[in-house]
Amino acid sequence: MEKVSTNRRVNPRVKIEDVARQAAVSAATVSRVLNHPEIVRPELRDKVTRAIAELSYTRDSAARALKSGRMRTIGAIVPTLGLGIFAEGVEALQNRLSESGYTLFIANSQYDRRRELQELQSLIERGIDGIVLVGASQAAELRTLVQQAGVPVITTYVSKAQRGIPAIGIDNLRATREITQYLLNLGHVRFGAIANVPPSNDRSRARLDGIQKALADAGIRLEPTQIIRADFSLAQGRSALRQLMSDHPDTTAVICTTDTLAIGAMAEARKLALDIPRQLSITGFDDVAIAAQVDPPLTTISVPAAEIGRGAADYLINAIAGLPIPKSVQLPYRLIMRGSTAPPRAMPTAQRAPSKRKG
Repeated sequence: MEKVSTNRRVNPRVKIEDVARQAAVSAATVSRVLNHPEIVRPELRDKVTRAIAELSYTRDSAARALKSGRMRTIGAIVPTLGLGIFAEGVEALQNRLSESGYTLFIANSQYDRRRELQELQSLIERGIDGIVLVGASQAAELRTLVQQAGVPVITTYVSKAQRGIPAIGIDNLRATREITQYLLNLGHVRFGAIANVPPSNDRSRARLDGIQKALADAGIRLEPTQIIRADFSLAQGRSALRQLMSDHPDTTAVICTTDTLAIGAMAEARKLALDIPRQLSITGFDDVAIAAQVDPPLTTISVPAAEIGRGAADYLINAIAGLPIPKSVQLPYRLIMRGSTAPPRAMPTAQRAPSKRKG
C-alpha cells in the first residue's frame, strides 16, 4: 500500500532583502517605497513595485508591530455608513492613511452611545494606534477609556475641541444661521424645522440652534409643534413634513438638518400636491451626491467631508510621529442655492421679515 506523505513543502517567506535584490536597489529604498512612496523617485518606485508583484511579497505586519511597538492601524467609529457624508469622509480617511502604510478599522454606532463605547473598547483591544470619532457628545466613560488607552484621538464634523479631544470640521450652528437668513431674505416668515437630534448628535443640535437663533434675530419664534424631531431616514422626512403641514398648513419654508430628511420631505410635499418652491421652500444640510439630482435640486449646506477625512488622517499620523498638532481646525462650508427655494407667493409687505443691512 502506497503511503501518501502529509508533509507539505513550505515556501520560505519573501523578505525585503529579496525584493531589493530583484529590483537591484537597497533594502532602505524598498522600505521607503513601502512606507513613504511619495519621497522616492518614480523610476525607482516602479522597479520596486514590479519586484514586489513578481515575488508576491507581503509585509510581515506582526513582526513590524513587535519591532516598533505599533500595529500601524487606526480605528474610526461613525454613526452610520448609510449616509453619504460619512461614507465620503471614511473613504478619504482610508486613502490618506493607506498612503502612509496604515490600515483602517471601521465601526458604526447607529447614534447609540453605548454601542459607540463597545466599539471603541473592541478597537483598543486590537491595539490600534489612533482613534477617529464623530462629534463631541461622547459618554464620559468613552472619554475615560480614550485617556486610559493613551493613543491619539480626534473628533470630526465639529470645529471646536472639547474635554481635551481635538476636533476638525465646520461650525454647524453658523451654517444653519446662514441658510435661515437666506430664506428670510427671500421673504419667508412662516417656518418649520425637521431635525434629527438624538443625545449623541451634537451636530444636528447645533444646526437646530442656528435655525432658532437666526429666526429669533428676525423676531420670529418657532413653536414646539413647528419643530419636528425625526431620525435620519427618508421615511422620517416624509412623515415629519406631513405632520408639520397638517399642524401648520401656512408654512412656506422648511429647514432640515440633513439632506436625507429634506429629500424625504420633498417626496411627501409632492404627494400633498405642494409645488416646490412656489408653495414650499425646502433646504437640507450635507450636500450629498443626490441632492443636486432630485427635482428640483436641493438647496443645502455643502460639508467638506473628504477634507475632514484627510485632515483627520494627517492629524493622527503627525501625532503618532510626535509632531506639533492643532487642537481645533475649522474648515469652510458652502451655501449651495438650488431650485428647492424661492420667494414665497406674494404676501402683504407687513408680513415679510425685515432684511438686515450690513454696515
